[in-house]
Amino acid sequence: MPEPQTALSPSSPLQPSADWQRLLRVALLGTRQAPDALPTGCLALAEEPTDPDYREKQALLAAGTLSLVRKAGYQFAPAVLANSTTLPAPAETTQPLGTTGAQLLQQLLEGTHQYLLAGFLHEMHNHGRRVPHQFLVPLLEVARSRRDLQGPAALVLGQRGTWLATQNPSWQLILAAAAVGPDATTWETGSISERVTFLYLLRATTPAEARELLAATLPQEPAKNQQQLLQTLETGLTAADAPLLEQYLTSKNKEVRQVVRPLLAKVPSSALVERVWQRAEPLVRVKASLLSKKLLVELPDKPWDRTWLADGLEQHDSRFQGDRATLLGQMLALIPPQRWTTHLNLSVAKLLDLAAETEWATLLLTGWAEGAILHRDGQWAAALLEWFYEKPRKLPALQSLGGLVWQLSPAQFTNLLLPLLAAAPNFSPDVRWLPLLLQGYGPWPESLTRRVIEVLLGSLSRPEQLHRLQYAATQLFEHMARAVPASQYLLCARGLEPLLHDVPYIHNSLTRLLGTLHFRQQLAEALTEPPGLG
Repeated sequence: MPEPQTALSPSSPLQPSADWQRLLRVALLGTRQAPDALPTGCLALAEEPTDPDYREKQALLAAGTLSLVRKAGYQFAPAVLANSTTLPAPAETTQPLGTTGAQLLQQLLEGTHQYLLAGFLHEMHNHGRRVPHQFLVPLLEVARSRRDLQGPAALVLGQRGTWLATQNPSWQLILAAAAVGPDATTWETGSISERVTFLYLLRATTPAEARELLAATLPQEPAKNQQQLLQTLETGLTAADAPLLEQYLTSKNKEVRQVVRPLLAKVPSSALVERVWQRAEPLVRVKASLLSKKLLVELPDKPWDRTWLADGLEQHDSRFQGDRATLLGQMLALIPPQRWTTHLNLSVAKLLDLAAETEWATLLLTGWAEGAILHRDGQWAAALLEWFYEKPRKLPALQSLGGLVWQLSPAQFTNLLLPLLAAAPNFSPDVRWLPLLLQGYGPWPESLTRRVIEVLLGSLSRPEQLHRLQYAATQLFEHMARAVPASQYLLCARGLEPLLHDVPYIHNSLTRLLGTLHFRQQLAEALTEPPGLG
């Protein structure tokens, strides 16, 4: 084996790029095996070259030196200098936040309650306020990596902020997110996310043109793109979109079919729903006698095959169990549930009573719940939830509880919760109303907030219960921080203050709740304070 070459003389200049590659080869092969000479440049070791470890020491010294040279010699990308034709930013036309608002915005940009930032930017726009100049760059930097902030941020940049964003390519996406109309070049050259945004904007103005673009493009797109592009048809969905959607109802890709199926079901006078109804209607019937009624449920008599895909019915569905039960469950989930009460001439509560007496109770309730969610039937969702919670039922928990609650108006939600709180005014992880309460969005009315505070005070004041209640209470406090209106901060602070002193187990979570509500109250007040400088 050849002997390693002698090192370069100390006077040999370093060549950072070439020497670094040579050093990497030596490091990979080992200093005793690699024939390459080690870079030395102006380096000198105290040891003699005859030292048995000389070559290893020289390699380490060279590595440290070259690493430092590479860092020190890094050249940043040259700045794009404004040319002589660049015009200055126009004069501002809106007022900036005041002193307090600017301080709160700074905290949001630094990460305090950052989930509130997008909403605050929206409210700033609604109140005709803009970002003070000293926070333009911090906001642009935060928003460029958060798509949820780009649209709201663009609305409150003001004239100087908009001008500033045009000077930096990485900030220009923020301006594009607030475009009031689609840019035609995006469809040809944009990324899939940009093209999806383009289609949403186009669907809002000229839906037929967007549909024509989709029809021409979809056959060439991979399935992953098809599902994202087809989803844009939800905006302004009409019967005219059905023929295009029908083409992809039997797609080889399941994810594409899962996008198309609910859209076709929601098309006005949906042909898909009619086909499914023809399959389902004979399977759920009422048998009436002189004194009672009974719900008769049958499962499809034919097993699934690929022809069922034409009616939006999959072989497997995680919401249902059993091969043929899965087929019936999917049918129920596609049909507006109001159609069943009308067809069978029953109220929702009576239909559910009859369903609960059958062996298919869970299947029927799950299917009808999914149908109410798909077709956004708040009346049916409210009736189902009222029936389910009016008394203990020998039924499993509703799988789609969150989706049902989201169909309720604030008044429906409150009217559902208050009787449950009155019937079971004790707080515990097992109380039936707690999962329902945690699913409801805000803003809570004052009557609901006040009742929840009363229940918490009564339950958390008993020390023997605290070990069971701590986690559930923390969950509820975190939810209240978002659901309770900021205007109810004083109500919560005065009502829950005794717990701060008497119940150390929940001190931290309760402090976070009150701190968040106070911060939100300050944000709301900052929108109407006198404008500041900048």
